[in-house]
Amino acid sequence: MQDPLVHSAAAASGRSEAPRVPQVEDKTAELREALAIVEAQKRQLEIELEDARLLHGISSMMADEDSVDALYQKLVDAATLVMRSDFGSMQRYDRARGELELIAHHGLNEDAVRFWQWVYPGRATTCGKALETGKRVIVRDFENCDYIVGSDDLEAFRKAGVRAAQSTPLLTRNGNLVGMITTHWTHCHEPKERDLRLFDIIARQAADLIERNTTMQALQLQTQSLLEADRYKDEFLATLAHELRNPLAPIRTGLTLLKIGKPGQEARILPMMERQLGHMVRLIDDLLDVSRISRGVVALKPGRVSLGAIIDSAVETSRPLINAASHKFTVTVPGNEVWLEVDETRIAQVISNLLNNAAKYTPHGGQIALVAEVADDAISVRVIDNGIGIPASMLPRIFDLFTQVDKGSERSQTGLGVGLALARHLAEMHGGRIDVASDGDDAGSVFTLRLPASVLAVPEAPAGGEPARGQVAADPLRILIVDDNVDAAESLALLLNNLGHTTGIVLESPKAVATALEFRPDVMFLDIGMPYLNGFDLARDIRSNEALGGVYLAALSGWGTDEDRARSRAAGIDCHMTKPALADDVEKMLSGAGRQSPSRSAGMAPDQIVR
Repeated sequence: MQDPLVHSAAAASGRSEAPRVPQVEDKTAELREALAIVEAQKRQLEIELEDARLLHGISSMMADEDSVDALYQKLVDAATLVMRSDFGSMQRYDRARGELELIAHHGLNEDAVRFWQWVYPGRATTCGKALETGKRVIVRDFENCDYIVGSDDLEAFRKAGVRAAQSTPLLTRNGNLVGMITTHWTHCHEPKERDLRLFDIIARQAADLIERNTTMQALQLQTQSLLEADRYKDEFLATLAHELRNPLAPIRTGLTLLKIGKPGQEARILPMMERQLGHMVRLIDDLLDVSRISRGVVALKPGRVSLGAIIDSAVETSRPLINAASHKFTVTVPGNEVWLEVDETRIAQVISNLLNNAAKYTPHGGQIALVAEVADDAISVRVIDNGIGIPASMLPRIFDLFTQVDKGSERSQTGLGVGLALARHLAEMHGGRIDVASDGDDAGSVFTLRLPASVLAVPEAPAGGEPARGQVAADPLRILIVDDNVDAAESLALLLNNLGHTTGIVLESPKAVATALEFRPDVMFLDIGMPYLNGFDLARDIRSNEALGGVYLAALSGWGTDEDRARSRAAGIDCHMTKPALADDVEKMLSGAGRQSPSRSAGMAPDQIVR
């Protein structure tokens, strides 16, 4: 019989051993699960370490590179490596064209590079689609892509061996598009998330590099532009000083000779001084015209005029320069009179500038021809010379401001280099243009002014001639001159006295109203830029005085813009003339200025100067 104690112990032992098996299995499962997590984390850490080493290697590869183009290439190589692709490309976004320009590639052949040098939005490529949508585009198989199938791009992809691609826009940190980076595969492929994550890091570097390089290039261009502008300024000031001294020298010499007073010299000296003064006036007028046109303050004054009259005016202006160089000059115009609706003065100025240019750049005794024609209802005026010609490198710049052919050489000519620039602007304001042709050095040149058919006008008989100038006035006037420049005031008074008028001078504008009440003038010449009281304010004071209400006011000033003329009208000034005014212009103005003032029998003595 079994011992009950032993049986009890065995039973107890059996009960305690039975649950121990599942507990071990559970524990084992937990350990295996923990081990799997550790293994997965280990693999993830190894992948991240591998990625970190890869990125570190890429950064090290680019760290010592100074060339921007080489950096672009290394970034494309790195993108190809990260994406495990067969080809890669990087493009820069050209904002002006709205297209992508290829700047670096990996593995593409020359035909592919030429074919995809520029890509427009919506083109049958992943980069064209990404440019259109602004988002990353992935195509795993070109043969099954709706917008690529049937396109010329698909044929090019087949020739290049490309079957799949992804394109990622390169955006700045402000969200502006600066380029595109693309990777290509020879087989159907869709990139993994890990590859795209690393690729985006490279794309970030590429975007930063393009933005930085674009900014640097813009700064370099701006610096170069400023340096060039500074050089142009120095050259212009030196040229201006030279050109102004040229006429000033004979004028000063002429004044010295007049002071000596040797009989019989005036006949030679005075015309010479007049020519040189006219040259100075033309220089200054050209500069002012260029400035006004660049600021958009020049307004054309079109009118009906014959083409022949315009050419006659231009030739008359340029004839002294042509004759001085003994050029053989011919003019050919249409047999029938041609009428235009243009600004006569400005078009004559254009043709004159072309003639002056030909005269200056044609050696002594050369040949110049002016040929005017009407064809297909358009007008062309050609100025042909056998002068020094224009090098091919200069043709694109010949109309730039302050540009001269052979500047600084022994063939350099006088002038500021504004005549052709001014002529081009004036022609364009009429809807026309100026073309230039030359076969190079010593081959002469041809400048052609072309005006559109829209300027043609219905023929009309020319107006009657104007009365002769320079004679003693039939109806003398009392004229008061208000100008703080003594020489300007006295010379104008001398001219008016010689024409038979009675004059008075006021050198301090605050005294002008009191003097006018005493002098009782018919006409008052007012300088504008005077101290204490400018011409506009003085005109208002005169107009507010009932006793001077009928006085004709004429501004005579160095300020002559359209804005200045408008301010004159607003101040009550009847006529605005710019210095130096021609005698004919002064006479013409005075002939139309009615005698509106009260009796002139009393008042201050004529020719008295009030300081």
